[in-house]
Amino acid sequence: MRYDTTILEFDKIKERIRHLAQSEGGKRLADDLSPTENKEELEKAHGEIREALVYVKEGAEPSFSGLSAIAKDRKHAAIGGLLETEAFLRIRNHIDIAQEVRRTMRKLPDTLEEDFRISEFASALHGLKELRTALSSVFDEKAEIRDDASKELKSIRKRLWVTERRIRENIEATLKKEKKKLTEELVTIRHDRYVIPVKASDKNSVKGTILDYSASGETVYIEPESVRAPSAEKLRLQTEEAREIEKILRELSRQVAENDDELRENDNILAHLDFLFAKTRYGHETDASVPIIAERISLLKARHPLIEADEVVANNITFDADTLMMVITGSNTGGKTVTLKTIGLLHLMAQSGLMIPAMEGSRIRVFSAIRADIGDEQSLEQSLSTFSSHMKRIVDIIDNYDDNQLVLLDELGTGTDPKEGSSLAMSILDFLSRKESIVVATTHYPELKAYAYTKDHIMNASVEFDEETLQPTYRLLLRTPGESHAFLIGERLGLKAEIVERAKQEAVTAKNEVSHLIDKLKKEAKKLDSEIKRHEELNRELEEERKASRSLKKTLQEERQNLREKLAEEKDREMREKRREAERLIEELEGLKTKSFKEHELAEKKHEARLLAEKEAPKAKTGHDFRQGDRVIILKYNRPGELLKKQKEDTWLVKMGNLKSVFSEDELEYAEEQTPIQDTDKRKAPGMPQKRVASKLDLRGERVAEARERLEKFLDDCAFAKQPYATIIHGYGTLALRKMVKEVVEEHPVVKRHRDGETGEGGQGATVVHFE
Repeated sequence: MRYDTTILEFDKIKERIRHLAQSEGGKRLADDLSPTENKEELEKAHGEIREALVYVKEGAEPSFSGLSAIAKDRKHAAIGGLLETEAFLRIRNHIDIAQEVRRTMRKLPDTLEEDFRISEFASALHGLKELRTALSSVFDEKAEIRDDASKELKSIRKRLWVTERRIRENIEATLKKEKKKLTEELVTIRHDRYVIPVKASDKNSVKGTILDYSASGETVYIEPESVRAPSAEKLRLQTEEAREIEKILRELSRQVAENDDELRENDNILAHLDFLFAKTRYGHETDASVPIIAERISLLKARHPLIEADEVVANNITFDADTLMMVITGSNTGGKTVTLKTIGLLHLMAQSGLMIPAMEGSRIRVFSAIRADIGDEQSLEQSLSTFSSHMKRIVDIIDNYDDNQLVLLDELGTGTDPKEGSSLAMSILDFLSRKESIVVATTHYPELKAYAYTKDHIMNASVEFDEETLQPTYRLLLRTPGESHAFLIGERLGLKAEIVERAKQEAVTAKNEVSHLIDKLKKEAKKLDSEIKRHEELNRELEEERKASRSLKKTLQEERQNLREKLAEEKDREMREKRREAERLIEELEGLKTKSFKEHELAEKKHEARLLAEKEAPKAKTGHDFRQGDRVIILKYNRPGELLKKQKEDTWLVKMGNLKSVFSEDELEYAEEQTPIQDTDKRKAPGMPQKRVASKLDLRGERVAEARERLEKFLDDCAFAKQPYATIIHGYGTLALRKMVKEVVEEHPVVKRHRDGETGEGGQGATVVHFE
């Protein structure tokens, strides 16, 4: 594969994406970005960007700011190295950001009630709870090692604190005692020892060890004898402290090495997501769209991405099914070269999995090579003229030419005799037409315009020129050859009329036929532009309707959530009122115990209590015919149950956990949503036989909702049976089951830790959970 990325300035696009990436991993992927002809990879990349664009537009994209690079730290720990404090802090930061990304990316699918495949990346991030806990147990929020990082360290630091206090007390006593012999009444440090500044004349009268002198020699720094022993003890304890800290950090380094695979996977996922959202933000900021992969090119309102938005002119660049070549003509500086670069650069971007600055619905073709000869630089080092420099690149293109390539040729045949140059240009185009590739060439030669009309597979095009202002408009006119406008420009700039007229007479007579055809084609082009504008308006209206629909959906979801919260608040308020009323009745009944009361007073209180109970009692839902197997709520106990068998009229045998009892239908409420039956009391009665639970649960082929219910019950049963571990088989498939299993075991209170299956356990298609 040959892609002329440098000539087409693709590196500048990569640099802009790199700037938007927030992590070293994301920036590295931006540097490595390159085109591919693998359509499956491109469809996947474009699909990811479509989903990421929803996050960006909703303001719900995750942040990767501050994400630390941990590759070197991981590798150092993996070979048994001792990590430094900064490395542990980077790893802790990495784990925290991974969990925040996971939480952020799981919110939007729940809010919009839509499935996002890229959210599976977030779900695949490892929680690393044990490692995170270990790191937090050693380092506090100020990145300092905690006193209680180990029992031994706590003991050492306690003794250090006592020793330092003893040193301070002793030296303060010495200061008071010897203050007349001091140059200053203060304590300072020399050679990591506490000293006092003593006058040189009194140095022999103060008991202690001389450790230093002042620059003038008038002050002697003496360590008092009273602090010599505790200072030596402090030095010994500091050595013990350093050894204990090394021991703690070595154990922590070992735990990092044990989690190397999970940390590496998290690092790769975060780098991929950071890079993905950098690409998406760049596309969103440049008003780009995701292209459609097709067999023919159709770039609608295409813009060169490196020209400022307020200066660039959008153009429609389309090829018919049977068109293999486009010859673009027109005046100098009219935009012919920009059009070439736009076609090439947008295809490089699309084939690198990026959005392109063109209207929604634009189509690109996937090429095995994109070659370009653009520019007129002379090769001074090789003593090559402009023509020779062009020919050298064209020879390389022809030597490597094959089907399904995009070839861009700027000013084909220029730099030599016009007649020879135009003949050579036509011959080159003839050769290139032998393959099923796309060729776009710019030229000033009128012979190439006529040549294009004689070939069914070649389309003429031109850049528009405003004859009133004598300025190019940079608009591309398809199926319309251009004119140089040399006569008009010369005449407007004051060239003598007789010279212009003589030049017109000398012009090739065939030009009249071409000019007539050009006028005719311009009219057709205007009709086509009107049709395109109509379609653009329809597309805008459709996009507005989509936005309105999404906004309405979001509003309805917010209203539903507000309604739920309001109902919950009203229920809480009613319960508080009933509780206060019940407490009042209890107080009054307690008061009746201490004094004599009449029968009618007691009857009145009983009636009030009965009314309160009737208010609080839930009402059964009516209109449902109970059937065996229905999930119900037993109202008097407010617990879920299952109908086992109908007894007498309007009564059922109901299973509640491990208990069975008979209830009437007016004591039951049908549960529209199945409620998992959980045994709230997990303690075993003495002598109760141990429940046997299988060590494996196979969920393959089940719906996610049904599988979740079975999984939660299975985990509860395993914990009840005191089973040390179990295996959940979910398979590969669409990854929906795997994602659900990971979410459940991550949050379930009885699961201590979990991992993917190893060889012989089901690999990635199984999850092993541990309960101890």
